[in-house]
Amino acid sequence: MAETDAPMALVGLDADTEAVYRELLTRGGGTAESLVTALGLNRDQAVAHLERLHRNGLLGRRSSGEYQTVDPRHAIAALVESRTRQLAAVRDAATSLGELFDEARRSGTPQPDTRTISGAEEVGDCYYRLKQAARREICELERPPYLLAPNEPLDEAAIRRGVRVRAVYAAASFDDDGGWQDLGSLVSRGEEARVVPALPVKLALVDRSAAMVSLTLDGGSTDCLYTEAPPLIEVLSELFDRYWAVAARLSEADTSAAPGPDEAGPGGGARRPTEEERQLLALFAAGVKDDAIARQLGVSTRTLRRRIQNLYADLGTTNRFGAGVAAARRNWL
Repeated sequence: MAETDAPMALVGLDADTEAVYRELLTRGGGTAESLVTALGLNRDQAVAHLERLHRNGLLGRRSSGEYQTVDPRHAIAALVESRTRQLAAVRDAATSLGELFDEARRSGTPQPDTRTISGAEEVGDCYYRLKQAARREICELERPPYLLAPNEPLDEAAIRRGVRVRAVYAAASFDDDGGWQDLGSLVSRGEEARVVPALPVKLALVDRSAAMVSLTLDGGSTDCLYTEAPPLIEVLSELFDRYWAVAARLSEADTSAAPGPDEAGPGGGARRPTEEERQLLALFAAGVKDDAIARQLGVSTRTLRRRIQNLYADLGTTNRFGAGVAAARRNWL
């Protein structure tokens, strides 16, 4: 039966009761006896239908025992509102019920889950479910080859629900045409991003309680390890923290460095770097190539090199290494 065949079933009234209701609406009301005559019901059936309609606010009852219809536009709206509140209460109960489910699963599983996953579909499914389960933190080490679809929507959804998302990218992530676009705009989606020259693995770590780590960097293989084992989680957490600590900053969300002694202030003329200068220095430090930096900034390589020369002149140097040293002295990094 299609939903539209008996719409009142969606608020708890079966097809027979709806048929009785429609009969009463055509008459403006009625009694059990009138329903027996009109619809061929026995008296007990008629009384049951009338009481059900009355309990749901669709009929009024007079002292004479006769039932009177009320305007269905108001009565049904109230019934739908009542059912909506009931469904909301059921939905809210999902959290506590889910905790019972998790507790039973933990008590019924003597060892934390650790397994190898192969195949793009299986790896993708596990990866997406892992991120959707995040409640506090997502930590990632990102490097090519990229085998799965871009994950910006998952990260954006996590950030909207209050999850902190941090990612360390290998410089090679930005080498290919369109690489930066595939990763998305890191700053705009609220991700805290840093970059390093190279990474040995790909890692997704959620809430310091579950993780996926690559078992191969072969572009034709998707093998990875999923684990909830505390010793492995501890090691992977330390691995991420070490790379995070030495990586160059890329995102505005992670640029709260303490003011340096040369920062502009009373009696001082030094300035802070612009956002573009700060990103250039971070990408220099990570060894990202000029062509990839130009794509990230949305300019031509020629324009980028002119801007780099201007930055060198401002810092009093002629190369990337000297720019890094000068920027560090000014507390720009």
